[in-house]
Amino acid sequence: MIPGFEGLPLATIIHLAIALPLCGHILLNKQSEAVALGWIAVVLFSPFLGSGLYWLFGVNRIARTARKLRDGERFPPMPQIKEASTPDREPAGEQEREIFQFAQSIHTAPFVPNNSVEPLVNGDAAYPAMLEAINSARSSIALSVYIFDRDEIGLKFINALVDAHRRGVSVYVLVDDIGLRYTSPPADKDLKRSGVATARFIPRRLKYLPYLNLRNHRKLLMVDSAVAFTGGMNIRARNMLSANPKHAVQDIHFRVTGPVISQLNQLFEEDWHFATGTEIRLPPVPDNTPAQGQVLARLIPDGPDDYFEKLQWVILGALAFARKSVRIMSPYFLPNDVISSALMVAALRGVCVEVIVPKKLDIPFISWAMTAKFERLLEHGVKIFRSPPPFDHSKIVVVDGIWSLVGSTNWDQRSLRLNFEANLECYDDAFGAVMDSYFEERKSMSQPVHLQTLQKMHLAARLRNAVVKLFSPYL
Repeated sequence: MIPGFEGLPLATIIHLAIALPLCGHILLNKQSEAVALGWIAVVLFSPFLGSGLYWLFGVNRIARTARKLRDGERFPPMPQIKEASTPDREPAGEQEREIFQFAQSIHTAPFVPNNSVEPLVNGDAAYPAMLEAINSARSSIALSVYIFDRDEIGLKFINALVDAHRRGVSVYVLVDDIGLRYTSPPADKDLKRSGVATARFIPRRLKYLPYLNLRNHRKLLMVDSAVAFTGGMNIRARNMLSANPKHAVQDIHFRVTGPVISQLNQLFEEDWHFATGTEIRLPPVPDNTPAQGQVLARLIPDGPDDYFEKLQWVILGALAFARKSVRIMSPYFLPNDVISSALMVAALRGVCVEVIVPKKLDIPFISWAMTAKFERLLEHGVKIFRSPPPFDHSKIVVVDGIWSLVGSTNWDQRSLRLNFEANLECYDDAFGAVMDSYFEERKSMSQPVHLQTLQKMHLAARLRNAVVKLFSPYL
């Protein structure tokens, strides 16, 4: 008998022998006190089941895989910056120095100049531009998407990708396994049948069971390293508003040209390696490419790997250097306490903080949780608006009309902690003005959320919303 355990049933001793080391692992690896406490409670008070759940879903094996692929380096070292890298003009203002000082401290990817970032509103503008690029491809196409429906729009993309492959273009298609199953049969079967290289991100197989809660939410299309498309738009007919689909979705995507495409290429190559175990090399962006635009841009990847919480830090920095305005559009707005506090601090110091969310969401219980969070934000000066149908899936952030963030990330914990995301951080007043105009257009059609209205809601509805809000880290 083990000293100190006399009289305990054998099952209890075995449970403690398994659970206590796991509790140590939790304490050393979970940064959030609430998350750590929750897992410890599950492990200790759900014998064997709790330990199994933590071993399957609580251990971040994606980070370990990424570290292995990068020769053991968990995080790139923080640069020791003596002088901030500022835009290539003089004199650089105080806000510019703050932006670029912080940017380099959080993520080593550099801002690169001479990019063009053009908004494409809804599938009506985005899909023809994407299909034109695919049909004009000469050397390579790399497509990464979360949802790829096999509907009338999806079939157009399938046919274009197959035609490119038959022309001798190297075509790579990476689709998230969950997102691929929104329609049946899945779109990748047609591609595979025609010889197109395809891969599913974290397919539903036994060996991937510990990763099933982690999804690749990125939307990237790079063609010949000459043009790229990114944003929040999936490939599905409901984004074609001109066709008046039954479940219409508004959205915004972006056509990108310039040297920042190299960073998009690198991210796709990493994802392809993770999904397939094979390495690919997309063609480099030519060094002598003429300037495509004036936007300083860089890619901010985010996910439960080496890029964990990079985007949250970028957002916190943007809120900190805001002087006049912060404008946010997100279909799912469930910021954690840290980001919520930063939003309220910005509002309390006189920054106009405005948020647009859809009036009617495709997932009702997320709307309930969002509504429960609104009251505290409104009390501290954050202005919230609800946009009318159709459901608006746009994801943009604009600060002071000069700094913009566009891409795939929602303002919720699934996007900020669990999903693999991709966003462009853009610094340019002309592009910021375009994004401000897009925001103003949507706001003009939206209705403000009033604190008094929330406070007058029926008690049962307020209790329902508050209960669902407790689960917001997992929604």
